[in-house]
Amino acid sequence: MAKVLSSTNETQQPNGDAQIIYHPSEIARVENELRDSILDACSDFEHSLIGGDKDYLRSLHQRAKLNAPGMDGRKLLALYKKYSHFFRKGDDINPAKIKPVMYLAPQHTRWGDLFVLVRSLWSMPYNKGYGRRLRFVVFDEHHEAVIGIIGLQSPPADLGCRDDLFDYPKGRKLDMVNFTMDAFSVGAVPPYSYLLGGKLCAGLIASDPVRQAYWQQYAGKKSEMWQSTIRQPLAAVTTTSAFGRSSMYNRLTHEGRLLAEPIGYTLGYGTLHLEHLYSNVRAYLEMSGEYNNGGFGSGPKARWQNLVTALGKLGLSGSLLRHGVKREVFLYKLVDDLDTGMAGGTFGKPRALSCNDHSQYWLERWALGRAKRFPDWNKQDAREVIAQTLAQIPRSDTNPATA
Repeated sequence: MAKVLSSTNETQQPNGDAQIIYHPSEIARVENELRDSILDACSDFEHSLIGGDKDYLRSLHQRAKLNAPGMDGRKLLALYKKYSHFFRKGDDINPAKIKPVMYLAPQHTRWGDLFVLVRSLWSMPYNKGYGRRLRFVVFDEHHEAVIGIIGLQSPPADLGCRDDLFDYPKGRKLDMVNFTMDAFSVGAVPPYSYLLGGKLCAGLIASDPVRQAYWQQYAGKKSEMWQSTIRQPLAAVTTTSAFGRSSMYNRLTHEGRLLAEPIGYTLGYGTLHLEHLYSNVRAYLEMSGEYNNGGFGSGPKARWQNLVTALGKLGLSGSLLRHGVKREVFLYKLVDDLDTGMAGGTFGKPRALSCNDHSQYWLERWALGRAKRFPDWNKQDAREVIAQTLAQIPRSDTNPATA
């Protein structure tokens, strides 16, 4: 599809801006090209699922990530140059001396910069929404190096396998769901990822610092969108795997207690298979003045809404947004008597888990054994891997999604 759309006329708006008016033949051409592109993308995706081709799915994630708004390879490389001393080669790390700590990562701070940097390394795309946010950098205090990150945000209003668990009071589902959060970014970077550092970060979702940070950040505050008091305590966290079943969250325990309980799978709806066409969808909707630019009051799913609108205008079924990749869903219970609390009763006491206790358990249960079984874990230069990954991200002046 053409990226530059021609026009046949311009009219002057009351504010002085020019409004482009497109000839019907131009609109018809764009519609036909976009319709064909969407149908081809859905067909390719379906064939990849039938063949179990996870590499194809990863490539789609990567392509969507590289075209996501705000991804700027030049800025990310500058950040990495500034903070490269916080990333280590494998042979710099003594597994027995790893000492994890957690730092909150607000924007425009050193920890916030490190969170953004680490988040950009993964193939999974992320589109910024609205609501509550908690971001952490998991840091190795002994080696002064970044292990990984944990990112939490407001939960989805509808999540079937979660909602089936609870007997919400009539008319208060959203109230009760807002006692929870959703983990959107969790994982470790090399060389710690080679030692199953992802399981460390995933387990720390259930730790005391998460509940305490939530209390400190949101106690007594109101939601900007709804002007209602943010619910306390943080009673639970949900998260989903990237592809089908998860190895990072499965069997995630601490001293015999299951931290992340598998509760089912998503229904397989989303925009992943069409993300690479989103700039074309945007251009098409802008032709008719129906593009939703997002922002406060328009909801957190502007991309979804735009794709639904485009499919309708093109005469295509909304069922094309059902890509079929069912992601495994996990639930962290941070308090006792969660079911009672979610039914409108009283939550039980918090389930205590210190960062130090879980880190020590992870070290003995996972990391040290991994290092022995795979003695070459530290041979690759993790810093070079990170630099090469960042170098593949386009600069803002070459990324149409950032324009």
